[in-house]
Amino acid sequence: MSLPQNKRFAARRLLCLLLALAFGLALAGCGSSASSEPAAQDQEQVLTDDALYELTAEKVDQPLDGAGAVIALAVGAEGTDIGAGAAVWHGVQTFCSNFNYTAQQFTAADTSLDAAKAALNSAAQSGAGLVVCYGSEMAAALYDIQDNYPTVNYLMIGDEPHSEDYTDYRTSANVHCVLFREEQAAYLAGYAAVREGNTSMAVLGGEPLPSTVRYATGFVQGAEAAADSMGVQVYIRIWYSSMTASDDGLTDYVCGWYNEGFQVVMAATPELADSCIQAAEKSGREVIATGWDCAGQSSSVITSAVNCYSTVVQNELYLFGTQNNWDQDHSGQTETLGTEVDAVGLATQEWRLKTFTGEEYRELYQRMAAGTVKVERYSDTTAMPQTQNVTVDQPNQ
Repeated sequence: MSLPQNKRFAARRLLCLLLALAFGLALAGCGSSASSEPAAQDQEQVLTDDALYELTAEKVDQPLDGAGAVIALAVGAEGTDIGAGAAVWHGVQTFCSNFNYTAQQFTAADTSLDAAKAALNSAAQSGAGLVVCYGSEMAAALYDIQDNYPTVNYLMIGDEPHSEDYTDYRTSANVHCVLFREEQAAYLAGYAAVREGNTSMAVLGGEPLPSTVRYATGFVQGAEAAADSMGVQVYIRIWYSSMTASDDGLTDYVCGWYNEGFQVVMAATPELADSCIQAAEKSGREVIATGWDCAGQSSSVITSAVNCYSTVVQNELYLFGTQNNWDQDHSGQTETLGTEVDAVGLATQEWRLKTFTGEEYRELYQRMAAGTVKVERYSDTTAMPQTQNVTVDQPNQ
């Protein structure tokens, strides 16, 4: 009995990582330098930035020709100019271009639930066999209308269909959902930040939603691992704010942190990155972004802990296209993806870390993907990672 396509992909990926690690250890035992290149192709894959990833016919097992069929993207009012929406749309467009599909986009007129529903309805009525959705607004809209078009399938990225008040979750058979292991990306960022010599850092989040908590706790775990290896003590303050990106006082608040002596602030809620960047620029300090690559916004962004939206979208669309339907492993199901399939990581297109090298990053990434480095997944504030080298302060918890 053969494995489903996604499991074959993950199995091949894991085997490559294990072979690369084993071969690397063997070379080290023979006295070879770290610059030897037996696993160069796999290492290069690990450092392929999401914005540059492209799934092509040469990289897949089964030929696929969409014959011009429509794949639609339904997106919230934020659109696809920047951020996660841009990465998701790039993934849809790249896949459609390479496999002969037609990409269409439907954007909500405003941030209301009715507007999100209208965009989803238009996408479903466009003739698309598959509609890609992103974000909490679309997840709430999909919750209400997922059964209205039984011949239309949906790919929900970064969320699951839920009621407007988040009290109920329900996924129909024509929907497949993908979540991300944000804690793994944040671990890599926390590890890198300490390796860069930072010992006093802060994490700013909005409401303590599961993804925000995972960024915060993953960051702590990575910082702990690096601090332990370096024999240093680290202080991290975590603050979940009721403020939003539109609050004028948020930038001043973060400036206060920098003036207090914090070297780096991580924005654990992606939408708060702008406020952190403004504060860092005023204070001459540094920022770690999350969700998507913010390096282009400011030189103060030393790295971004990202979800590889384009990479994941392209591979999920291929899996769907091979059967023109969701198979039993995907129909009505949610999968949570991480480093084992290159779904999360640090943005690498512009490497600004000075002490923590790309080679060190590749090695750490490979060990995480192979399961040697384990990151615990927390979804609420009732528990925190146990640390010996990192003091965590949560003043409003």
